[in-house]
Amino acid sequence: MYSSVLNHLDINDFLSQGPCPYLTSRKSLIYAFSVKKMPAAIYEAIINEGFRRNGFYFYQNFCPSCRACIPIRLDAQSFNPSKSQRRIMRKNQDVNIVRQPVSFDQEGFLLYRKYCSQRHASLETREDYVRFLIDSPVPTEIMRYYAGNQLIGMGWVDVLSNSLSSVYFAFDPDHSFRSLGVYSLLKEAELCKKLKKRWLHLGFWIEEHQKMSYKRKYKPCQILAEGLWLDLRE
Repeated sequence: MYSSVLNHLDINDFLSQGPCPYLTSRKSLIYAFSVKKMPAAIYEAIINEGFRRNGFYFYQNFCPSCRACIPIRLDAQSFNPSKSQRRIMRKNQDVNIVRQPVSFDQEGFLLYRKYCSQRHASLETREDYVRFLIDSPVPTEIMRYYAGNQLIGMGWVDVLSNSLSSVYFAFDPDHSFRSLGVYSLLKEAELCKKLKKRWLHLGFWIEEHQKMSYKRKYKPCQILAEGLWLDLRE
């Protein structure tokens, strides 16, 4: 749970218990802490121990009777898209991607709010958006996806020493036909190669959850089990 590398930081840490956000019949227990500035080397160390980030908060699952949420990472330098993934790349040849440091703008917020409203039946405020995706104690980029002049997707990516961490992706539901979630992950893997980062951290792989089980389709990948990163095979 507690990582020794955190001794170098001034953190506010706590345990939080509540309903599991992924498996509705279960409860979750997380260890979390907040910090306003995180050195890249320390972030690299704790993400390799299974920590994820939400705004200024870092958290690690600590559920005593469940191990369903498994950290997963893609070896981006060895990754080759599958036939179906290449089709999605071709489908989005008209899409232009602009990278920028994380910052607030109204256009991005409106896209995020539309996505949350139509895909998750959730009405998000500006404060929610800033707290979740704009506040960041680490170098974070937004990959903005455009069809012509229209913003149709946004991906948040943390830039670490030897890896990238895929934080979140939101898209215009009117463009669902493009499979932008798949496309964004493929472009993040490309960015890893361009920046010479080996790993793309994908968050949690949850075999029992339809929207979280797809991550094993990106290969070669590894999962974190009992403190060790192991190849995930068929």
